[in-house]
Amino acid sequence: MAAAATLALAAGARAQTTLLTPSPEGPVEVEADHIVYQWEAQIIRLEGHVVVRRAGGILRAGSGTMDRAHGILKLEGGVLGVQERQVFLADSAVVDLNARSADLGKAVLFLKTQPANPNAPRAGANALTLHGDHVRQLPGGGYAAEHVRLTPCDCVAEPDYELLADTAELEGDRVHLHGVDLRFLRATIPLFPLSLPLTSRQWGLLAPQFAFGPSFGFTLLQPVFVPLGDANDITVTPGFYTGGKPDPRGEAPGTRAIKGPRLGLEWRYAPVAGTAGWVTFDLYDDLDQHESKAHDAAFPGERGTSGGRGFGGVRGVAHYNHRSEGEPGVLALEGALVSDAMAGRDPFPNALESAQDFLRTDAGAWRARGPLTVGLDATFLQDVRLDATASDRRLFGPERRTPTQRLPAAFVQLAPMPLGPAAFELEASAVQFDRLAGPDVQERTTGWSPTDNFASGRPTLPYDGSRAPALRLDLSPRVRFSAPRSVPVDLRMELGARADSWIVEGFSDRSRSRVYALAGAQASLPLERSFGALLHRIEPAVTVRALSRPLQSGGPPFGDLTDAGGPSFASAPDAAQQGLAIADGTLIGVPAARRAYDEVDFAAPVSGAVEAVASLSQSLWGKAGHTAGRVFQFDLSQDALLWAQGAKARLGEGTAGVGLQVGPATIGGTLRYDWKLRDLSTLSGSVGVRDSRGDEVHGGISFLRGASSERLRGGIDELFSAARFAVAPGPLTGSGGAGFSAGLPFNFRLIYDFVHTFNTLETQENFRHSMLLSYETPCHCAALQFSIRFSFHDAHLLGLPQWGILIDLKTLGAFSY
Repeated sequence: MAAAATLALAAGARAQTTLLTPSPEGPVEVEADHIVYQWEAQIIRLEGHVVVRRAGGILRAGSGTMDRAHGILKLEGGVLGVQERQVFLADSAVVDLNARSADLGKAVLFLKTQPANPNAPRAGANALTLHGDHVRQLPGGGYAAEHVRLTPCDCVAEPDYELLADTAELEGDRVHLHGVDLRFLRATIPLFPLSLPLTSRQWGLLAPQFAFGPSFGFTLLQPVFVPLGDANDITVTPGFYTGGKPDPRGEAPGTRAIKGPRLGLEWRYAPVAGTAGWVTFDLYDDLDQHESKAHDAAFPGERGTSGGRGFGGVRGVAHYNHRSEGEPGVLALEGALVSDAMAGRDPFPNALESAQDFLRTDAGAWRARGPLTVGLDATFLQDVRLDATASDRRLFGPERRTPTQRLPAAFVQLAPMPLGPAAFELEASAVQFDRLAGPDVQERTTGWSPTDNFASGRPTLPYDGSRAPALRLDLSPRVRFSAPRSVPVDLRMELGARADSWIVEGFSDRSRSRVYALAGAQASLPLERSFGALLHRIEPAVTVRALSRPLQSGGPPFGDLTDAGGPSFASAPDAAQQGLAIADGTLIGVPAARRAYDEVDFAAPVSGAVEAVASLSQSLWGKAGHTAGRVFQFDLSQDALLWAQGAKARLGEGTAGVGLQVGPATIGGTLRYDWKLRDLSTLSGSVGVRDSRGDEVHGGISFLRGASSERLRGGIDELFSAARFAVAPGPLTGSGGAGFSAGLPFNFRLIYDFVHTFNTLETQENFRHSMLLSYETPCHCAALQFSIRFSFHDAHLLGLPQWGILIDLKTLGAFSY
């Protein structure tokens, strides 16, 4: 009675009581403007600004009653609840304090991305918003709801899309839906039952993936995401290729049918700070493997390919990437592997890897301390080039080819360091080139690998023409000078040398050493003058680079750009054949023994060279408004070969480039003229207008002559190659096109492009029309795209149009076809 009287005296004032029986989770604290306690019935009546706290959770309501005997709390007058990341609003709530459950009437549940602030519960981003006619909080802390509207869109206005469900169960960071429909763009689409992760680290089904292709037909993939702790996860993606229609005319990539089950695997990891990586496998069991017949080798003594594809029909592609950075240094790995030469080409003939001759894996470890860097690296190559008799060649086992590998290499780099008025830098390396197995019979006999371009019909060499294991040692010191800033001419000079030594295992007569000097100078005179709000800048410049003839000993050069081809080496700067694709009998080519081991770093020519480039650059700059930035640019340059042993001095290519930007409009173009050919070698141009909304109109052309003159970069020590290749220049080939992008009413956008390709075969497209219609929802959490592409040769449509549909629900994933 005393307690009841005390509580009654508190009417109209802030009151608090802890008279409720404590629970294992702690006591229940209740505040209200007016609290009345009925002692015998053990009922507490709460009026005005009711606040209930328990174990970090908080409830607010207008009024309520608490049955202390049965542990039941009833709240009315608008209920607000906050518990960790959960925030809910309801008309009323019945809370069972003993069972830790609650029934909510006409409730809205917000699941926050971060723990909610009880003093500002609506603040912060929402990972989920759920509306339900009847919501019940389960004893385990989850929720069960009926007649549900759910969306992960955190929109101020109406959400871009909603999932409608008969029932929903929210358990931790996952929601299970039954009787599901998708309401998007005022349309209702029936779906299957869903179990959706509400954070990026929850296991479950991801959005299914659809695709269509000429070789595999239709494919459906269903990714399953499985976290393995906070720093590891895997995604398992089973699927199936239904199979395309094979082309009976050949076995070219994209024309062969494949079908069967497929499996994608992805492992991602980031165990410690500074270390992260991933590994992916795309595997499939090709049920059309019987279409590939066995082929005998084209060269006696070589091994052909057995029937079928892959290893018992199992084929696939692997990609991997790793990087660790820390106090000891950096460790990095990146690369790709395939089971057979067509494993990646068959399902994805237009992928970049399908056009490459080699797949590579690069690994390296290095440490930098101040200007000094030391490290190790290696490159592993898979020869995926195709030949007519071995399109399904396996890349492991006896059918594999044996390209030369760049095995562990040690290197030292010293960044430019002050040395009086100059700067000194140094590079040094030791690289081992080797094979994982011996060379093929054809390469030893002719100097040409079976997968080399135009390898068939090569004459027999009087020596072993294959590449042997070799060790290359390099040392390159350089000194750079720059004129003081007080001098009006920007003058820079460079002096240095490079020493190479090749030690060839088993062929001591091929071992070679050389040393040569290099020198360079660049002078430019930047001039500027203002014209009101415009600044005109003009800068004439001259660059000269000289490479001496090397002091050398031992066998013939490796990878010399002036190599004239044939069984023995001869330098021919005006008719070189190094690196050419031999297309006719007039060219004899360079045997593998004399080609560059490292395809990235060719050797400087034994002819030596003095080369020069003269340029004139002009630009007009604006200060503000529509003319802010560079308004106009006009560049001229001319390169020349001044001297090379065995070659005539000549002009190379003259280049002119222009660019103009006025407000939203841009115009640009480049023209290069080959003085030796007396014809254009490159022609390109573009024009466009773009506004702030992204609407634009554009057009352009691009033409290139197959073999112009000098602009094939042959080595790290040259501005351009001193060699001129002994091939016909060929015609100008290229394409031209135009297109536009325009915003449409109701957030739609239309993108159209037209491309015309010149000088194509009758079976190839020379006209292409493509269109993309996209829709971006107002809240930007969903998008819709429809694309279609038509391929023509003149007026004839080549095949059926290629089309695709993409529904991107962003948070939930994308559905495409």
